[in-house]
Amino acid sequence: MKNTSVIPLLDQWEKFIEENPQKDIYAFANWLLASKQDQIRESGPPESGKGVENAVQAAILITRLQRYLGMYVKPAIKALGFTREHEYNFLYQVSKMNNPNKNDLSKENMVEFSTGRDIIRRLILKNLVSEKVNPDDKRAARLHLTAKGRKILDKSFDMIAETFTDFLGDLSLKEQVQLITLLNKLNKYQALKNNREILSYL
Repeated sequence: MKNTSVIPLLDQWEKFIEENPQKDIYAFANWLLASKQDQIRESGPPESGKGVENAVQAAILITRLQRYLGMYVKPAIKALGFTREHEYNFLYQVSKMNNPNKNDLSKENMVEFSTGRDIIRRLILKNLVSEKVNPDDKRAARLHLTAKGRKILDKSFDMIAETFTDFLGDLSLKEQVQLITLLNKLNKYQALKNNREILSYL
């Protein structure tokens, strides 16, 4: 293991104390971090580290955007009578997929089959989705929207559309298309890498 000298750190401490005689060790740590970040911005990260840094930053941003999305959507989802977002997602995907079975719908949502089965059961109890025997495979049932399910879904489009009016912020139409293109590309890559089905309705 390579030994690292503490002398440069002590030199930095002396410089900091000289400029900030009233500050403590915690302020020094923040000052040191800020100085390091300034150096990185000026010189740029090492080529080998750019990919990792970009991936981390992208993951953080996507996670934050997902939370913002939840802030926009949750009130509308609750007003429609759903207890969880997954219930609405399942209902929406039943309308977009070609009469899926329970297993395919669960895969589409990237949840365990047992979890998907419970969500579908709740939708059936609410009379939003119905099951019909698959004529090609008597053991498998196909899922269909009920009239009530279609009515709720149509109502949701208007409600959620209002919440989405500024989700893409001040992006131009060209930038919006670029964003969607890049997200689709990333989604396809991750789906193939993780042996997942690519969303059939995208």
